[in-house]
Amino acid sequence: MATISVTTKDDVEAHFPDGMTDDSDPADWRMMSTRGTAQRLITIQGFAKRDAVRAAQLRSLRLSGGYRPGMPMVEIPPEICEIVCGEEGEQEQGVLSHAWGMLRRGQLRDKKAVRDLRGLVERHWILNRKMYPGFGRHGSHPPTEVLDEYLLRLRRDRPYVLKALATYLVAIARHIHTENLPPLQIPVIKTMGSRVTPGQRPLLEQAFGGVYWDDYGSAEFGAIACECEHHNGLHVFDDFFIVEVVDAEGHPVADGQRGWIVVTDLMNTTMPLIRYKIGDVGVIDHQPCACGRSGPRITVEGRAHDTLVDSQGGWRTTDDVVDFLEQCPGVVAGQVCALGSQRYELTLIEDTHVALDQEALREQFAEWIGGQPTVKLQTATTLRPEAGGKFRYVRGDLERSSNHGSVG
Repeated sequence: MATISVTTKDDVEAHFPDGMTDDSDPADWRMMSTRGTAQRLITIQGFAKRDAVRAAQLRSLRLSGGYRPGMPMVEIPPEICEIVCGEEGEQEQGVLSHAWGMLRRGQLRDKKAVRDLRGLVERHWILNRKMYPGFGRHGSHPPTEVLDEYLLRLRRDRPYVLKALATYLVAIARHIHTENLPPLQIPVIKTMGSRVTPGQRPLLEQAFGGVYWDDYGSAEFGAIACECEHHNGLHVFDDFFIVEVVDAEGHPVADGQRGWIVVTDLMNTTMPLIRYKIGDVGVIDHQPCACGRSGPRITVEGRAHDTLVDSQGGWRTTDDVVDFLEQCPGVVAGQVCALGSQRYELTLIEDTHVALDQEALREQFAEWIGGQPTVKLQTATTLRPEAGGKFRYVRGDLERSSNHGSVG
């Protein structure tokens, strides 16, 4: 594999679709938008790949938390999105009423109507999934009464799995902790479309009364890897994917060394992606796991464009930055923007219970990042999401770093 060049998002966009797809019937294609914070990339999936995506999703739920079809699940996505097959987000219409409507309108052979019906069957009958709206105009830190509404719904619905944007999970968990409320009793906690840092996991598990299980996936590929009961890296679904961690030139790095994650999809023959640089950084481990599985495990540490480069050329990933800020007295959350030439802008959400010493924090950050940085601080009451609904806590400079090359 190492002899094959890495595929970047620029490569895909330059050759899409004629130079990237097979000769299958376009009527069977489904266009997938990644809606990433850096670029909007379109990929195409055929029926076989979409079935593989469903299978990988169910495998991830089963291996990470023991979920079985029919157990109640609640999702709070960054926006009403095309997670299953239905394209209009959460629909109040039930499976039978949708099928009856198809019959009345003569749509039994209509591909979109059939696709929406499959989505409804999967959501309501197989996954037993409810979808709550996101925080919307409230940003990252909604008022108390909004968080109380989420708690009321969760206590009423009593899901076995709660899967939500990391920002939402942390905000609800911190509200439970700050207000000294009884913990929820949700056995399985997962994130979607974003990362929970190592420092945030204990808070989530205490507040939600369950276990946080990490997994990894993307709009291009679906579920790629998940944790086992030992929580020591994510097991790659190696019957569906080949996952590597490489350096800036595309050469595999040693186990435990940070690099760019590249993925080869073994299931999507409609639009094959080979050694595709997905935009994340992490490490890989080929040693057998204590659970008995012998395939590779990965640890994802954040997005490449959300990674800072310190004065020594080392990487400071999203995990590093978020955990650093949240352990600073007086800080609930924050966002760091690298402006180049060792200039940084920090936007901080203040803790209403602990005073924030801005000068001390500026000195702490300067010592942490190294060199002679210029650090500008500002405060806010909430952080706003990107256009795709996700929150970006670091705007990094790894892509500009001449020491590490370009990240696609």
